[in-house]
Parts: sequence; structure tokens; C-alpha cells
Amino acid sequence: QKAYQPVGMLYLVIGIAMFLVFTPVLTYFFGKRWYCSWVCGCGGLAETAGDPFRHLSSKKLSAWKLERWLIHGVMIFVFVMTAATLYGYFWNTGEVFGLNIYNNFQKPYGFLIGATFSGVIGVGFYPMLGSRVWCRFGCPMAGYMGIIQRFKSRFRITTNGGQCISCGNCSTYCEQGIDVRWYAQRGQNIVRASCVGCGICSAVCPRGVLKLENGPDEKRMDAPAIIVGNDSVSLNQ
Repeated sequence: QKAYQPVGMLYLVIGIAMFLVFTPVLTYFFGKRWYCSWVCGCGGLAETAGDPFRHLSSKKLSAWKLERWLIHGVMIFVFVMTAATLYGYFWNTGEVFGLNIYNNFQKPYGFLIGATFSGVIGVGFYPMLGSRVWCRFGCPMAGYMGIIQRFKSRFRITTNGGQCISCGNCSTYCEQGIDVRWYAQRGQNIVRASCVGCGICSAVCPRGVLKLENGPDEKRMDAPAIIVGNDSVSLNQ
């Protein structure tokens, strides 16, 4: 058992470095796309087997509110479970605050989140809830990167609201349930924590209103004023 301790410690150090350094840096430059579309197996499955069901993701306001509560709730669960596990490892104990670490933390997380949520619901419910159920409502990694992407990232989808004809293609095909049209009509960049940067909204836009890009993050969330006059409607940029 002692022979494996250096390896386990190495994995722990690498994991902490990935979490605190590499993930924020990559998310700053590429948004969540680097992980959700290029690395994660769940994301790969969603963009292949789940692609025919992407339009089924709910765009309702109630779904967005549920999304925020669920994904941040799972993040808290993960934090508590990880803290308990590390405590048990370093203090060589199987209990914390009188609770068994395996039975009260690791086992419930493995069954409820790892198997039921990400596996059964996240994949099996594609035909009913869309292709990104797990990514949108439960993935703690997506939640963590989403916070970084929302407030400090070069990645975003820019819009030209003056050209939007409100066809709704962008919202229909968004697998994350984002009402992209709402932003496009107002000339606002789509800077949402849940966006995975798949670029489908920009691909299906018939007027070229949407653009997936990496650029300076200054004023990335500022919306240009929409000037309505007697003769025309324009964006004050």
C-alpha cells in the first residue's frame, strides 16, 4: 500500500494544478469549448449520439433557474465530498464529524451523481430533455469553468442585432437551452456561463448575425445602445 502513496500524491498535485492553474488559463483563452467539446467524453457523446435531439433542450426561464440551482448544488456536493476524502486520507481516518466518509459521502455521490445523473438521466433522456442534460444541469467541471467564462474570458459569441430577423434558428438549435435570439435582438454578446462554444448558433444564422470569436475581454458584456428614430433603427457602436 505504501508503494502507491507517491503515485497517489503525484495525481493529487497534478489535479490541483489542473484545477487552479491550467483550467482557468485555458478557459480564459478558449472558454468552456476546450474541455466540453474537445476533451470530455460526455460532451463528445452529446455532440454525436445526442446531436439529433439538441433542439429539445428547454429554453424556458424555469429551466434556466433550475439549471443554476442544480449545477451549483452539485458543485457544493463535490467540494464537500472531496474535502472529506482528503481529510480521511491525510488524517488516516474513515470518519469526519462522526460520518463515515465512504457511506455518507463517496457512495452517495457515485450513485446519485456519477451513475444516475450523468449516466442514466444524462444519456438515456436525450430524446426527452435534449443532448446536454448532464453538461447543463449537473457537471461540476462545467459549472466551475462557466463561472470563469462568464466573468473573465476572451471567448464569446458576438452579435449584430441590427441584422437580426428573429427567425429563431439560433435558439432552436442551442443544445444548452440558451435563448440566443433574445441576445441577438438586443445586439448583446452571448456571454453565458452554460455556453459550450459549439458554434451551431452562428452556423444556422441566415444573416451572419452571430460570430464565435476570441478577442479582448474589455467591454465584452457591454450592450450597444439601440437607437430608434423616425427613419431607421440602428446600433450606436
